[in-house]
Parts: sequence; C-alpha cells; structure tokens
Amino acid sequence: MKFTSYASRIHGKTAYVHGGKALDMDHEGGLEDVLDAMINTGVRRIVLTLGDMKFLHSTLFSTLLAIQRKLESLGGDLILAKVPWFVQMTLEELGVLHRFAVVPDEQIVSRAELVQLDLEHIDIPG
Repeated sequence: MKFTSYASRIHGKTAYVHGGKALDMDHEGGLEDVLDAMINTGVRRIVLTLGDMKFLHSTLFSTLLAIQRKLESLGGDLILAKVPWFVQMTLEELGVLHRFAVVPDEQIVSRAELVQLDLEHIDIPG
C-alpha cells in the first residue's frame, strides 16, 4: 500500500511529520514522495515522528537514508523523534544511526527553533 498523505505542519524551513501507524503499511514509498515534495518547496529540516510504528521494513529504511542524504546535500537534516527501541537498535546494528539526529520528542526541536528566533530578534546594545 502507498500512503500519499501524512499529518504534518511546516514552520519556516522545518517540516514536522507524524508518521504514525501508516509507516507500517506504506510499502510503496509514499513517505519518500511526500518528503521529497516538501524538500522541493524549500524545506531543509524534517522532524519525522516514528512513535506509533510496530516494525521497520526495508522501504522505510531506504526512505530514511535517501531523505537524509538529500537533505544533507542541501545543507539540511532529518531528525527522528520518538524512535521506537527496535528502530534505534536496528539502525545502530546496521551502522547508520549516527547519520540521524534522534530526539525523544518533536517538541524539543520546535522549542529550540523558537528560542533561536527570539535570540535573533533581540536588539543587543553594543
């Protein structure tokens, strides 16, 4: 099955995508198509929440690597949030976990970006 829509929101050049249970059934690359479309509109950071998935299949694995490579080549990054233990273990055993930023919750990235924006707009007398 191919999923062509994922719950997401875009803030600036960051997209927050909730993979959910659809990741378990998306065996035809729908996620990669969705993320590619976001990248083509200027998104340079994707925060992908994996929390509800039950297993890591080869299509999802190849999508994660392909999107990470594409974002990296454009100066961006792929951040994985709420990574299930078995996904983290599999990525680690395959020797690719270091290629991804992993955070416990997508809100960490959102808060960090808000703080950065606030700091950029503070007028510091000099």
